Order: sequence, then C-alpha cells, then structure tokens
Amino acid sequence: MRNRIQNNLDTIAKQSIFRLICFFLFFTVKNIYAQTTVMPEYNLNKDILGSVYKFSFVHITDIHIGEGISDYGTQGFFNDTMPSVDNSKPARALREAVKWINFHEQDKNIKFVVISGDLTGSAEKSEFKMVKKIMSDLKLPYVPVIGNHDAWPYVRYQTEASTACGDSIMNEVFDSVYTADKTFFANWNDGTRLTRVYNPESDQYHYLQNFSFEYENFIFYSLDFNPRYHVNKPEPGIGPEAQLMDWQGGTFQWLKNEMATNTRKRNKNVCFISHHPATNNPLFILSGFVFDMNEYNKLTSMLNPYKNNLGLWMTGHIHIDYDYQLAYNNNGIMAVRGMEANKDHDSSRFQIVNVYEVPTITDISKQKLNKPIKLYPNPNDGKFTIAEELFSPNAMLKLYDVVGNLISEKEMRSFATMNETYQFDFSYLPKGLYYLVLTDETNSYSQRLMMQ
Repeated sequence: MRNRIQNNLDTIAKQSIFRLICFFLFFTVKNIYAQTTVMPEYNLNKDILGSVYKFSFVHITDIHIGEGISDYGTQGFFNDTMPSVDNSKPARALREAVKWINFHEQDKNIKFVVISGDLTGSAEKSEFKMVKKIMSDLKLPYVPVIGNHDAWPYVRYQTEASTACGDSIMNEVFDSVYTADKTFFANWNDGTRLTRVYNPESDQYHYLQNFSFEYENFIFYSLDFNPRYHVNKPEPGIGPEAQLMDWQGGTFQWLKNEMATNTRKRNKNVCFISHHPATNNPLFILSGFVFDMNEYNKLTSMLNPYKNNLGLWMTGHIHIDYDYQLAYNNNGIMAVRGMEANKDHDSSRFQIVNVYEVPTITDISKQKLNKPIKLYPNPNDGKFTIAEELFSPNAMLKLYDVVGNLISEKEMRSFATMNETYQFDFSYLPKGLYYLVLTDETNSYSQRLMMQ
C-alpha cells in the first residue's frame, strides 16, 4: 500500500510541469469568457412551454476564506480561534453577498442559498468557522458543499494534517446549519455525509459529502468528487482534478443508486451541486481541472437514461462563468452552469436561479378540453393522424410517457400534409399509454394516446 501511495505521489510530481503550462494557457483565456455582470440570473426550465415560475435561490461558489494567509487565526489547522477581524478580499466579498441577498430576499423571491465548494483557502477549522460566522447574518437557509480546498487541512508552506479530514471538520462546524436545513427542506437525506467510508485511492476513511434535499418538488443532490491525496504545500489546496469515487460507498455508486430508486423524479426537476464540473472540454481536461475522459464517459452513460429528469448542474472551481450542455455521445442531457469565484470580486459574485416547474402528467390529464383533438385511430400502433383546425401553424406538439417524461416536442407544421392533416409515426416507441399536448398562443389541449 505504501508503494502505491508513493507511486501516486510520483505521478503527481511528474504532472506538475505539464499542469503549470496548461494553467498558464487556461488563465490566459480566462478573462475572455468572464462576464462583468455582478448578479447574473439563470432561468431553469423557463423556455419549456407550459412551465410555471415557482421560486428563486442563489448559487455562490469559491469563497476561499483565509486565502493568502499562511496560518489563519491561532496557530495550527485544528485551532478553534478565528481572527478577531478579517478585512481580506474573500471575507469582504462574502459579507457583501450576504448583505445583497438579505436586501433582495423578497423582491427577488429568494428562498435559500447553495455554496458549491471551496469555502476555505486551506481547510483550517478557523476558516470554516469564519465562513459560518459571516453566513450567520444571512436571513435565509444555506447549504455548504465541499470543494478541493476544503478537503485536507494544512498551513501553507509549513505542514499538513495527518489525514484528509476536512470533511469531518465541515460536519462538526456546520452541524447546526445542516440541522436547520433538515427542518426547512423536504426529504432531507444525509446520504454518505455522516458515514465514514474507506477510500481505496487514498487508503483512508472519509465522510464523503454526498447528500440530497428537496424544495417545491425539485430534488437537489450535493456531490463530492474531491480527491483526498496529500497537499502540495506551496500551492493553494490539493490537486484540482475530479475523481468519480467509483467504489463501494463512493460518490458514483451512491448517485447511481439514487437516480435508479428516487421515485420523485419528474420532468427537469433534478439538480446537481458540486465543486467540480463534468465536461469533455479538452482545455479543462489537459489542465487537470475535471474528470478524465474515461470517468466522464462512465458518468454521462449512467445519467443518459434520466436526461428527461435532469434540470441543472451548478458548479464552480474553474473561476469563470460558463454554460454548456453535459453530453453523452454528442447528445445533450443536462444544462451545466458554472460560476466565477465570489472571492475575485470586492462587490461579490453569484447568480440567482429562477426555477420554473414543467407540467406533469397529472397536470396534463386534469386539463379541460373545450374540443377533443381529432386523432385517429386511437388505439394505434404508433402511427396516427390529427385533423385539427383550431391551432395556428406554429402550434407545438408534446408527447409524454405515462410517468411524465417528455418524449418529443416539435412544431405541428413539421408533420403537415397536403390535405391539411398531420401524420405522425411514433411506432419506434414502446407500447403503452402516452399523452399528447397541443399548444399555441391561445389554446392548450391534451389527449390520451394508446399504442398497442
């Protein structure tokens, strides 16, 4: 085991020069993509016809309290004493964020805050406690999520803790915060957060910070992809890459089981919060910021069957604003939204996520029909015709399966024929009950459809 750990350390050392080159290239182009808007807003599901606004929350990331200070507070990384005053840039930015959120809580309808990792600069207990102290002025619930800087406590240029115990320090310092969260959010699930599991990659036991909670029928998964190997003391934090943790009790296995068994999944109502993004961007991969391609492919393959349930993945880590589609075999399965580091701005930096709910099958089946859709034959083998004069040419057709997953969404005009009817062929779908919904600017009708 000692040889394996030494080999891992040797590999890390060999990668250092290459990564320095990649870091230089990456940060050279960083400002090209960075936005200047202080408080951007993201609209989840708003572009889906029939969606209804529900609530908003704030996503903030990369706080880095204690950054730039070799030993924060009293001596050592397990000390209980914070500095009496912290006027550093990270602390000022976090206080400004709290002030802004408190002021706009009502007019922006903000219900809670999520922090997607790197709460601290070097995982010292005093740093975590300062985060909690500053956040105690927030009027709303907040959910802290672990980042790579939070994993292994150390004093920069000097020494590190004997184990990567930042996760256990988080459990201790934020115990009252998580307890309060359990009373605010529905269906809180501590997951692996309070269970020590053996990590064969580090040969240590950890409290992987995987847990979930719900709000207004939306499911949020906190995911811990942070490696647990030794700190490189001259650098800030442990290495930047993501690890899938594909072993018993690990993150991948836990998420895989959750996606298979959570019966409350609906259309676009599943959200992920993690420090690391999943991406196949070659620049990020070569820089060592994310999963390697094998792990990326394994993760997206597992998530692909649930793409109709997946709403938004919120991340940080890269320190820029970025939006893209998580893809499996070049097909998008989930929107990803990464945020710039809050600590990089004196006036704070975060985003407001406005959440829109997609109609469910229950909603659809309860709609009153002013006039039935002329659909024949019904039942059918997946091939059928609609003759309908009520709808404008740009009317949309949506097909849902029996559990509410959106199967197809297209303009009616794409199915039009010369005789003013609309021909459909869904014979490639499994047999069973489906729902059709036709919507234009003024009408919205639904119809049961039986394929047999």
